[in-house]
Amino acid sequence: MAFITGLILMPMAITSLLIIQIDPRGTGSIRKHMKTAMLCMLGFILISMIIFGEAGICVAMAAPFFFAGTALGVYTTMRFLRQYHSKRSVTFVIALPFLALPLENQIEYQDHFSSVTTVIEINAPAHVIWNNTLAIPDIRPDELGMTFSHSIVGVPKPEDARITGSGVGAVRHLKWGKGVNFEEVITGWQENRYLRWDFRFSDTSIPKAVEAHISVNSDYLGLDYGEYSLEPIDENRARLTLKTQYRIATPINIYCDWWGQIFLNDFHSIVLNVIKERSEKATQV
Repeated sequence: MAFITGLILMPMAITSLLIIQIDPRGTGSIRKHMKTAMLCMLGFILISMIIFGEAGICVAMAAPFFFAGTALGVYTTMRFLRQYHSKRSVTFVIALPFLALPLENQIEYQDHFSSVTTVIEINAPAHVIWNNTLAIPDIRPDELGMTFSHSIVGVPKPEDARITGSGVGAVRHLKWGKGVNFEEVITGWQENRYLRWDFRFSDTSIPKAVEAHISVNSDYLGLDYGEYSLEPIDENRARLTLKTQYRIATPINIYCDWWGQIFLNDFHSIVLNVIKERSEKATQV
């Protein structure tokens, strides 16, 4: 995937084309052109979201790089125009993404592994929590709290989780909003104590209308495994831990990892809260 070309160099090229149209001699104010270019990039992002259906996940992650590329495009173009007094001097900036793309496609980035672990205490017996963890059917919108990922960015919310079979080899079938669906193949099972799974995605698990540019089963991103650990505190209380490990391989691993922590922490929190509320309610009946 062309990260540097698409996120930095392409915005630079677009901005250069804009600048040579509005100030071909480079005599204007860099600060003024910077404001104009930033507004144009913001407009481009909003139009992409409306017309092309760009998802909030992609926009939120890419926007800082788009604006950085825009700033570099303004500064570089103005420097070239002032030094060489010719629009042709900017040709290299405009052509840079097309020159860099074949080279970037040959680069292999090193895998970076990370995980998110979230813990919650639940006032219910372990076996009750276990049953409400294995299957979480018909999740109502009012059971899900507000989070940055789901309420602001627009990440689909979980709607249903059901299990087929029992023990290792069983399969959990998950549905999220906006048509997202995938499976979790159970690889570890200790009754009332521990559950581990591998993720299984199909070509239609994540519709393009939800996210056309991010694949959770690719060379640059992958979900390795997930697990629930249930630790009884006493007869009527237990500690439930949810862990998800993932892999990323990009030139911006630290940045992507930061977003991964946000998304998974938010997802963990709303799922664990549903389990907690359902388990405690079942205990009170």
